Amino acid sequence: MMLCRSTKTVRVQELIAVMMALGSLLGCNSAPSKPVNTASGAAQTVVAATNSAGPDIDLNCVAQHIQSPPESFHYSFSDVSDNAWEEDAEITPQNIDGRFVNKFLPNPQEFHGPPKQVSSNLMAIGRMASIFSTVHTTSAVVNQGREQKNGYDTVKYSIDTARGNSTEQRLFKTVFGPGGFEKGYVWVTSQGCPVQITLDEEIHGKDGNSIGKAHYEEAMIRKQ
Repeated sequence: MMLCRSTKTVRVQELIAVMMALGSLLGCNSAPSKPVNTASGAAQTVVAATNSAGPDIDLNCVAQHIQSPPESFHYSFSDVSDNAWEEDAEITPQNIDGRFVNKFLPNPQEFHGPPKQVSSNLMAIGRMASIFSTVHTTSAVVNQGREQKNGYDTVKYSIDTARGNSTEQRLFKTVFGPGGFEKGYVWVTSQGCPVQITLDEEIHGKDGNSIGKAHYEEAMIRKQ
């Protein structure tokens, strides 16, 4: 199958991804110290947030499903913030038909081809790596029970940094600033794949004032 993007376009997209990653770092230079989120890097290791009552929350599982699809599904990701990014794709084991938009490329950028060749266009979920590494094994993540979601058997988790104990609150204050937070929900399969994420983030400066907000959504919808 012939790709609908030239090598030049691929390189441009990779350059944009690097620019976005650097932009995330530079754009938060007045915020408390926080791990850098990236919009690219298929090989990036993403720390899983775990809960003893259920499976891990493993962003790597999503990346692996995109790179080597075991089945057909619709995939979407959005980051609504000052550094906005949106992805949408129909994925099969043989092919990906997708698009992305961002603040630098506001017009839809379409791509088509085998997963191994074009999956790097769908790696913006790596932006959430620092979120899940921060709440990893903390009381911010609570098992809400089993639920059917997007055609999958899942465990639903709620995430709210306000639930942290005194030690965890010190960590959250360092990462998100005084009054900053993470709050939302995630549905994961027994393999830890998040098939639905809805999460809000707010970063505060040392004075407690909000200096950055983001709303994340991700979905994997199984095709019947």
